[in-house]
Amino acid sequence: MPKMPALLLLILFYWSATAGALTLTEDEQAWLSAHPQLRLGVDASWPPFEFRDQEGLYQGLAADYINVIQERLGVTLKPTEPKTWSEVLELARNNQLDLLPGVMSTPERQNYLSFTRPYLDFPIVILAHEGGRQPRTLKDLYGLKIAVVENYAPHELLRTHHPDLNLVALPNVSSALQALATDEVDAVVGDLASSIWSLRELKLDGLYVSGETPYRYQLAMGVPRDNKQLVAILDKVIADMSSDEVNDIQQRWVGNVVDQRSFWHDMLLYGLPTVVLLMLVLAAVIRINRRLSSEISRRIALEQELRSSEYHYRSLVESLSAVAWEADANDFTYSYVSPHAEDLLGYSLGDWLRPGFWSSIVHPEDALWAKAYCDSETAAGRDHSLDYRVIRADGHTLWVRDIVSMIEQGQRSVMRGLMIDISETKRTEHALRLSEQKFASVFQQCPDILLIARHSDGCLLEVNEAFEEQIGLGPNQVVGRTATELGLWGVSGSGPSVLERLHLGGIRNLEMSFRRSNGELFTGLTSAETFDLDGTPALVVAVRDISQLKETQQRLQISEEKFAKAFHASPDGLLLSRQSDGLLLEVNEGFCRLTGYNLDPRLDQTSLDLGIWVDLNERKLLLSKLKKDGFVRDFSCHIRRSDGQIRLCELSARPLPIAGADCMLTIARDITERHLMQEKLQLAATVFENTAEGVLITDTDQRITAVNRAFSEITGYSEIEALGQTPRLLASGQHDSAFYVAMWHQLTAEGHWQGEIFNKRKNSDLYPSWLTISAVRNSEREITHFVAVFADISSLKHAQAKLDYQAHHDPLTGLPNRALFENRLHAALQCSLVSNRQGAVLFLDLDRFKHINDSLGHPVGDLLLKGIAQRLKEQVRDVDTVARLGGDEFIILLPGLHKPSDASAIANKLLACFSAPFQAGEHEFFTSASIGISLYPQDGSDVASLIRNADAAMYRSKAKGRNRVEAYTRDLTAQASVRVALENELRRAIDRNELSLCYQPKLSLKTQNLVGAEALIRWNHPTFGDVSPEHFIHLAEENGTILQLGDWVLEQACRQMHQWQKRYQPFGPLSINLAGAQMRQPHLAKRIEQLLKTYQLKAGDLQLEITENFIMSQAEEALSVLHQLKQLGVQLAIDDFGTGYSSLSYLKRLPLDILKIDQSFIRGLPDDPHDAAITRAIIALGRSMQLTIIAEGVENQAQQHFLTAEGCEQIQGYIVSLPLPPEEFAAGFLRLALSDLSDGTHSKP
Repeated sequence: MPKMPALLLLILFYWSATAGALTLTEDEQAWLSAHPQLRLGVDASWPPFEFRDQEGLYQGLAADYINVIQERLGVTLKPTEPKTWSEVLELARNNQLDLLPGVMSTPERQNYLSFTRPYLDFPIVILAHEGGRQPRTLKDLYGLKIAVVENYAPHELLRTHHPDLNLVALPNVSSALQALATDEVDAVVGDLASSIWSLRELKLDGLYVSGETPYRYQLAMGVPRDNKQLVAILDKVIADMSSDEVNDIQQRWVGNVVDQRSFWHDMLLYGLPTVVLLMLVLAAVIRINRRLSSEISRRIALEQELRSSEYHYRSLVESLSAVAWEADANDFTYSYVSPHAEDLLGYSLGDWLRPGFWSSIVHPEDALWAKAYCDSETAAGRDHSLDYRVIRADGHTLWVRDIVSMIEQGQRSVMRGLMIDISETKRTEHALRLSEQKFASVFQQCPDILLIARHSDGCLLEVNEAFEEQIGLGPNQVVGRTATELGLWGVSGSGPSVLERLHLGGIRNLEMSFRRSNGELFTGLTSAETFDLDGTPALVVAVRDISQLKETQQRLQISEEKFAKAFHASPDGLLLSRQSDGLLLEVNEGFCRLTGYNLDPRLDQTSLDLGIWVDLNERKLLLSKLKKDGFVRDFSCHIRRSDGQIRLCELSARPLPIAGADCMLTIARDITERHLMQEKLQLAATVFENTAEGVLITDTDQRITAVNRAFSEITGYSEIEALGQTPRLLASGQHDSAFYVAMWHQLTAEGHWQGEIFNKRKNSDLYPSWLTISAVRNSEREITHFVAVFADISSLKHAQAKLDYQAHHDPLTGLPNRALFENRLHAALQCSLVSNRQGAVLFLDLDRFKHINDSLGHPVGDLLLKGIAQRLKEQVRDVDTVARLGGDEFIILLPGLHKPSDASAIANKLLACFSAPFQAGEHEFFTSASIGISLYPQDGSDVASLIRNADAAMYRSKAKGRNRVEAYTRDLTAQASVRVALENELRRAIDRNELSLCYQPKLSLKTQNLVGAEALIRWNHPTFGDVSPEHFIHLAEENGTILQLGDWVLEQACRQMHQWQKRYQPFGPLSINLAGAQMRQPHLAKRIEQLLKTYQLKAGDLQLEITENFIMSQAEEALSVLHQLKQLGVQLAIDDFGTGYSSLSYLKRLPLDILKIDQSFIRGLPDDPHDAAITRAIIALGRSMQLTIIAEGVENQAQQHFLTAEGCEQIQGYIVSLPLPPEEFAAGFLRLALSDLSDGTHSKP
């Protein structure tokens, strides 16, 4: 087969094989490369278009199209599946999705989406319920509740074009159909496919398609509005799909979804009768027309043959791409043109048949010669053709070729011809001419050598100007000769091998040596290609002189070798890296040593991956400075080594483009040690100048070389005055030469001296200072300087003295405190051992000082203490010590006594000084004191024993009535020991069940009946026996166990009362004494209320007794607590009335029920007139305040008769009964009448 036909067949075969392939433009392919993954918006509740099957796979018609798109485009579509279609649209509106696979174009969506051509068309139908309303058109929907899927196309169309419809938006098709099936809505509007699918899936009988809307559901794909390229790509993919692929997809999902139930119903109802009627009419017509059938058949056959012939030729003409025409030869008026004429030039067929039309469309530049040529050829009756330009209806120019044939029709000549569009041919010819011109221009103007040679023998056919300039031979010298003949090869005999290589194929960038006409050699980069030159195989050869390039490359190679040697030999860290991502291109050993990494640039490591940068903001700042200034010098940053160590480095960088990428050369130097040294120097300088201590530096000759600011502030000498002087400038004269000799001896031997020294200021003031001198040595251990640091400690000395005074003196009175007193007593004891002199310790305690503090306040009490301290100091000798231990306790040391009686004399003198009143502000007081004496060495030989014994003597003084002096005796130690033992045992008494309650009855003087009882605590110790309540209650108040005892008494008394009430008739309230400490408890009322509830007692069953002293000393506090107790309903009694400091103004405010007359007033009745008068007054006061009066401690009938006569209501005491245990109390009083009681005094202990 000839080569040309074979080549044409091969081209035709290749074109037919690739004609069906998807063709994308370069921009579209670039867009796909830049977007390998697209975000796909999925509505998984819209079968059969999109849904998730039972296995969770994405299925549906749109899903199949998506699979085709992924396969054809090679992209990945990542599904994004919100809960509802509204959320899908919201994501698309916010440009968070790249593709919606199944969406219809609506006016609302066109604001933010662009759409492909529709790939599926379905009607939007109306669904109704059998037996309900049956709307067939949109007009029938008015007044009904219509369900639509929210934001689906039917919803948007109806709310836009029919806003008056009553629409119910539901989340998906299934919920809409279920609402219709349950008659929640009257109709559903939706697309036919998904509606029928859901009907079948849900098996909802009774629902059918009742009508259609004028709208069609045209399913397309949506992309963001500005993404036109993706729309074009998707349109090409859909258009590229074959009809079989489309049919397979659509048949699979929507090929069987049309609901035929209403169709067959209507067919049976209306269609069957109509068909029967039409068959009857048709039979009649056939019978009537049978007679005319032969004639009609013949005529039809003739007309059909004529029409067929006409149609054949017309189709032949009209199928041509050219315009067939017929025109009058005289005036060139068209009588016929084929329909293609309208498409070719844009003029209507009527315009073509208008006279003079041809002349009007010919281009003005071609009109004269075309008209003249046609006239001459027509006149000669010759067939002809001509190429000319015409003007289209839109104003564009078009090249056409008219092929004209002359035909004679009777007496006139007619022209018939074809008008062919040759614009493309003309453009190709023009482009070819331009290409030839460009080639000739490039060929001649190219700076490289270009030549054309014959392929067979290499004979030169043409050369350009660069050949003549670089070789030195003109075209007339070389054309027709070969390169070998011209001696152009640098290496002789290389020509045939090059030709042989060219026969095998082209040459690309082959370095060869050539020779100029003057014999000079040069290196050329040669490329050659074969082509056809007017049917002759030829070669076009390009040779570029690269001699200079080769020389430059050699120099560059040498330079690079030098750079590489310098790069790797540099002690600093050097690296080449890419600016964009920090990719390490080259690093030297210094950089590896700096970072600790063994870096290999071939492994594509970046400084970011290695974590070399401690702060990435420093890298950003480096790059910004590099971009701004073109270089960076002395940039400090922090680098992290491989072992995690942070190093401070100094960087310098310059940009360095490599292979088109922005890179940089960075020099890194570790300045961590240098920076630390600078910081230390700066810190030392800062400390030197800003330290509060004075610093001076001298040389070995003791000449001052430097002082700091503090030196000038302390000494008064300025830096100028001090420099060059010796430290003797500050000598105070307070130290002898031996002091300085010892100082310099230690300084020379040890290199250090420290101590306290007196110096003199410039104004001659002396001041103490703490001085430290250090010798500074060089590397040879030779002393080069002395550094002295001193601080003015004058204020420290004053502060120490003040602190020492405060530590040893009472801040209120200025007297020595316990610490100083004990020091002096210890010194006195040591002195007495040597001198055998006696001494004494007096322990003085003020009587009832607490009442003054409580009634008038602590400020008044403090003034009184100051006055007492001053008066005590005036009564003793200078060698004596008066100290305050705290509170109202003073202690006096009397050393050097001649005889023991001297201590008693001084003690009585001290008591006597209390006879005069004390002035405390506006108040004047008379007070007294109790004093105890212990002598040394007979009463004790140590500090603690003497103080303890004096304290014990003082307590005996208190016990004997206060305002007296008592000397220590050995029995006091035994009493103190017993007191301590009792205190310890009391803490364990409750746990050991050593405590008990006894009950003393109360008698009504009027009725002689039992009206109550008082609970009294008793302590029976296994060793000490029965301990008196007066003794251990006082101990409990002192050590704090009174709260525990009081609460125990409350609970035991309530428990006993509860037991009696269950077994005996009520006999009156049970009295319980409350201590002052209990009254201060914030939850006392709640505790009593809890006990009443626990033991089922009424509030009136309890009577609480509070001492008069506590109520008066804590008046406001007591008033609040008593009101809380009164609110509970318990009875309140004031105990020991008359023994305290009662204030009638307070008394009338107290919520009291009972006054108890203290037994000290009852004891003298009826003989003591004072006791009788006081008792009468208390009874009268109580009766006037409507209080119940109880006399306690009644022991005989005379006292009983007196109280009865004066109107006292109740008594208790030995005349009634001793305090009894609960069993005896119940046996003796709860079952016996009390009217015949005899005098019980014989049974009292």
